[in-house]
Amino acid sequence: MTRPERSDKGIFGRMASEASDRVLDIVDPNLVLDHVDVDALIQRIDMNGLLDRIDINALLGRVDINSLMDRVDIDALMERVNVEALVDRAGIPEIVAESTSHLTGSALDFFRRPIVGLDEIIFRALNRLIGREPGEFPQGPGDLPERMDHQHGATVAIKTGRYAGPLTRLLAFVVDTAVVTLGFTLLVAGVVFVIRLFDPEFAVPEQSGLIYSVSLVLWSFFYLWVSYALFGKTIGKAILGVRVVSSDGHIVLKGRQPFLRVLTYPLSFIVFGIGLLGVGFNRQRQAWHDRFANTAVVYDWGSRAAGMPTPLADYLARKGAEV
Repeated sequence: MTRPERSDKGIFGRMASEASDRVLDIVDPNLVLDHVDVDALIQRIDMNGLLDRIDINALLGRVDINSLMDRVDIDALMERVNVEALVDRAGIPEIVAESTSHLTGSALDFFRRPIVGLDEIIFRALNRLIGREPGEFPQGPGDLPERMDHQHGATVAIKTGRYAGPLTRLLAFVVDTAVVTLGFTLLVAGVVFVIRLFDPEFAVPEQSGLIYSVSLVLWSFFYLWVSYALFGKTIGKAILGVRVVSSDGHIVLKGRQPFLRVLTYPLSFIVFGIGLLGVGFNRQRQAWHDRFANTAVVYDWGSRAAGMPTPLADYLARKGAEV
């Protein structure tokens, strides 16, 4: 241990310095530290006052960061860090999920909003052709619109819980038709592929049109039934932002409603599509299969409020005030 240089302190000072030097030569500092309560000592220290006396900038200026980093084993340090737990504590998965959800929702809203506006224009135009004032019609089934307004906040642009219009329902039908056709094609191709794994000589019968037709009908029935029973919406309806609810305003379909709706679905098309006219002219915008199953189709954009373009919403609000 290097001894401090002695200064001219007089005889008593020199004697004290000599005594302290002898003590340091004899006493092991580690033994002294073993008898010191470091925690109690730290508690008696005013850390804020101590930090105030330290010039942090001057201290950092004397530290060679590059030399310090060269002495750090980064690989060993990273092996000791639980990166997954660190990411979870930072909430990064939730941030990414929320950002993705908002981005997807904004893209869908941009696509849906003008369609909702066109729905309202078409529905009002059709009913005025036959001398009816659509502004006097109920907005949605039961008290569902009021419940949705209370949940989202009532503004003139909100359409959540209101009856869906003809254009939205038509586009949802087109999307579902594409989904059913593509799904059926992939299903048939998969079945043929599996069969040929066991029988390479297998060939699809030439006279199989009836089999395909019946299979396609059954596949369509299964797709619609399961979609309505489990989710209240098909893929097409989910993309266009609508869902099927009970005509009394209950969101969850009851008992046989999904089955009856799908079973009577062809009746709306069977006579030149007459059963679909209710979507454009009926007060509840119900097609025949909606009436048979006591269901209705309403706008549903999930956690966001369904809306229409603001100028159109303002116009309809003024017309409603006039009425």
